[in-house]
Amino acid sequence: MSIAHDSRYAYAVGRIRVLETRLLDMSKLGRMVEAGSAEEALRILGETEYADLVSRAAGPHDYAKVTAGEITRVYSLMKKLLPDEALVDLFLIKYDIHNMKVALKAHFQGRNFDHLAIDAGLVPAKLIPYVCQQEKISGVPPEYYAFAGAASLAYDESKDPKVIDLVLDRMQYSHTQAMAEKHGYAFLARLFATQVDLANIKSLIRTKRLGRGRDFLTENLLAGGTMAQTVFLDALTEDWPAIIGRFSSSPYRAVVEQGIGSLLESRGLTMLEKLSDAFQAELSRTVRFQAFGPEPVINYILAKENEVRNIRIIMLGKLNGVPNHEIRERLREGYA
Repeated sequence: MSIAHDSRYAYAVGRIRVLETRLLDMSKLGRMVEAGSAEEALRILGETEYADLVSRAAGPHDYAKVTAGEITRVYSLMKKLLPDEALVDLFLIKYDIHNMKVALKAHFQGRNFDHLAIDAGLVPAKLIPYVCQQEKISGVPPEYYAFAGAASLAYDESKDPKVIDLVLDRMQYSHTQAMAEKHGYAFLARLFATQVDLANIKSLIRTKRLGRGRDFLTENLLAGGTMAQTVFLDALTEDWPAIIGRFSSSPYRAVVEQGIGSLLESRGLTMLEKLSDAFQAELSRTVRFQAFGPEPVINYILAKENEVRNIRIIMLGKLNGVPNHEIRERLREGYA
């Protein structure tokens, strides 16, 4: 029986249909954007299912704790609903990788970046620094020690903190794709491959914009996408119209064309980031209404993460006095 028609997910999918009705729509997010202050925006958020978390926040500067708490709550619920926790674990790995980046940079730079950690992964955030120092801890995935070791070695050789991100990003995508395929999560494996393609498109455009060469792009490209790395490397020597043309027959045509168009209009890379997120949202929505299988659950998880991302954009903008129209421009499309 195909996992896409696995009746073991029937109960979870039924619950997801209810949970989807509680996602924040653009109307609610719009009220937060139009709020006169960060305090008011947080109060509006407190009128939603975030109420309990908001009530425990000391103020708007605690928005990161509120959103991290919501992510932790949602993943805990998904683990209770799903017949296999491995599906949820694949989403949690990225938080551990993020915390590994934070811990390694703090160690090598002799600084304290604890405030940047997100305690929502498979491993408590407070334990990740010990993992990075190769201290064996029960329950920690053995791969994490190899990840941290490779990133540490790369930094020792280059003394460039950016290589920590590069090494860990490569390992994260490679590991999660392999695990998705191992467990038969075909759609999730496809989604991860799409994320790699989009990351490589952004690396190509950033490299071209900076005027850097082939070696720089090679260091930044990820493996595991649907498009060969040579496509991006060959495109680097072309002008912008030719690069757009190179992707004209690919699924990413609009992302490349509109992203580069916005860049050439001196609007930066914000549109490229939004288009990339929108592409993933549209891909996820194609499986939202499947009756069985893990796909609707995956879509809901992505929708909740997107919701949290939008809340962070709004709160950070409010705290820093960003004009409302600019905050709106940065918001991502919903998955629902």
